[in-house]
Amino acid sequence: MTAGLAQHTDTAEAMPAPEFALVDIPAEPRRLSSVRTDVQRWLETHGIDDERCQDITLATYEALANSVEHAYCSDAARDDACTVTLHAVVTDDRTVAVDVADHGRWMDHEDDPRRGRGLPLIHALADHATVDTSPRGTVVAMRWHL
Repeated sequence: MTAGLAQHTDTAEAMPAPEFALVDIPAEPRRLSSVRTDVQRWLETHGIDDERCQDITLATYEALANSVEHAYCSDAARDDACTVTLHAVVTDDRTVAVDVADHGRWMDHEDDPRRGRGLPLIHALADHATVDTSPRGTVVAMRWHL
């Protein structure tokens, strides 16, 4: 897993990193709790209120969990491609943009009534959310206006 935190140090007081990226996160459920903590801490450095931080963190975690479960749950998934990428940024106009991308194939679990709550949760928590699927994978793009 490769992490990237851009840090500005040209002022006396360090500014929070405007971007947060984790590339090639192994698509394993046990890896997601530490990513969730990292996202929460990054958001807090921007002075975002606690309720909004919780919304963004939960929606991001849910998008990551969906990538793990829906893109790579097949035995046919290739081990070398079973990764997830997270990119987040706080823009100059105080929008938080979070994109979660995988390289797998979307797999529905419509026959299980206990499932199917993740995407509605993401849409409820974000000001704007889209899910784009293609043969190259899925990207969940979420936006919050602060």
